[in-house]
Amino acid sequence: MEDRRTFMTLAAAAALMPLELFAQTPAAGQPNAELARHLLTGPYDGHEAVLVDVRVRAGSRSTGMGHRHTGPVLGYVLEGEVRFAINNEAEKIVKAGSTFFEPIGALHSTSGATDAGPARFLAFLIVPKGASIMATA
Repeated sequence: MEDRRTFMTLAAAAALMPLELFAQTPAAGQPNAELARHLLTGPYDGHEAVLVDVRVRAGSRSTGMGHRHTGPVLGYVLEGEVRFAINNEAEKIVKAGSTFFEPIGALHSTSGATDAGPARFLAFLIVPKGASIMATA
């Protein structure tokens, strides 16, 4: 329970930071940009908090094999509507201003944006130090 509380505290702190602190934006055509990576201490010693700006094309959908992340993921949708499902559950549409969560080890089985237009979200992850935010399926 303490780990979840710590994670949620970190996520809330990241969400409250002014976006000017994350002035970097992805280059044209680049779907993801890592905005920040910070070493954690205490119960998360050896891990990093990572913030990623993700942009998704309108009408896109990835299904099938899916992927896993190397730690938990908390997403906040900034623009558009994001397709989201984990562990081959039914697809959900997450609209701007809403969040989604992927627990450690979950299979991100559906992602993309609806036909309504492109989508953009911030993904806050906790990963082992130096690790990629993505793992294999």
